[in-house]
Amino acid sequence: MLTTFYPPYYLGGDALHVYYLSNELAKLGHEVHVIHSIDAYYLNRRIAPSGNYPNHKRVFLHPLESKLGIAAPLLSGFVGLSYPLTSKALKLVAEIKPDVVHHHNIVGFGPSVLDARAPKVFYTAHDYWLICPRNNLLKPDKTFCESRRNCFACCLLWKRPPQLWRYVRTLDKKLSNIDTIIAPSDYMRNTLESAAISRPVVTIPNFVPEPEEAGEPIYRFAYFLFVGLLEEHKGILKLVKAFSQAKKEIDANLLVVGSGSLEDNLHQAIAQNGCQERIKLLGRINDKKILTNLYANALALVIPSTGPENAPLVALEALACGTPVITSDEGGLSEIASKVAASLIFTTETSMKDVLLHVSANRRNMACLPRKVYEESYSPKTFLSKYFSEISGDER
Repeated sequence: MLTTFYPPYYLGGDALHVYYLSNELAKLGHEVHVIHSIDAYYLNRRIAPSGNYPNHKRVFLHPLESKLGIAAPLLSGFVGLSYPLTSKALKLVAEIKPDVVHHHNIVGFGPSVLDARAPKVFYTAHDYWLICPRNNLLKPDKTFCESRRNCFACCLLWKRPPQLWRYVRTLDKKLSNIDTIIAPSDYMRNTLESAAISRPVVTIPNFVPEPEEAGEPIYRFAYFLFVGLLEEHKGILKLVKAFSQAKKEIDANLLVVGSGSLEDNLHQAIAQNGCQERIKLLGRINDKKILTNLYANALALVIPSTGPENAPLVALEALACGTPVITSDEGGLSEIASKVAASLIFTTETSMKDVLLHVSANRRNMACLPRKVYEESYSPKTFLSKYFSEISGDER
């Protein structure tokens, strides 16, 4: 596994997926080596990581650091140099001689790491890095890019250095080493194919492990749940507005888990709408047991994102706990929600309010469906069956 981040040195769901996959493969008897960048973590975070992430005895970690510190991932990711981190990663791969090389989020290593060779080479498109220097298609005006033009200017407006290697067609050359690109959603697959990415793209949805027992509910009242960054593109302000408009009709509260730049705005919006007793901001929660309890006892997880989400793990975690997911129709979100019921997808703030009212009034009608969807589409067993088929070439 080649990945910029790996728990506890991680920022988001892509690293958790690598952690889950590595340990599931190890349980089956495979030897798994994970190469990741300590320097890239500290480029994004100034504090030591926290959390307990035990690995199976057959998972071998290779955390890479250099004397250049946080400058190393900048040289690799923005300039495209293999020195000093990427060359270390490539040397490790050559020494290990794996049967499969699987690239994930490699922004900290840059395009040169795609030179890693094995009988089978995969790349999972956890984000839009293949077509967007920002990885997320988000423009400086907080709208989402559809044209994929003016990337150089976009980077400058974001006050980030342009990725110079993108202007000499380096990626096209490096991608020739990839056998298959794995897309966690059909939306991502279609986006990459429409961008004329040169390698075959196959959809294999992500998975999450079986959750622990939820235990007794922490909160005894009915509630909807939001888990994510408190940022504009996550749609949290729109959710608070829709919930506030329907508060007299909804027999439930709203719990918000997460942190971000909109926290003060949210407190203000909640107070202005007189929802201090109905909407609770719980902050960021890292404790898996508490999150599992919140998921399992929620009426639904709400993901009101305004941009093209790929396949957020929070949605799969909710389904694993038997909880339906209410989503906008952006990106790959609707692929997940529609497997339970098409009525869980909204397109406007008004329809979001209508979906909240519908779920609140019909909370028992879909009790068994989320777990069934998880088991059939987002379980380790389902993922690994498709993954091994790609390795063996059975689906070709």
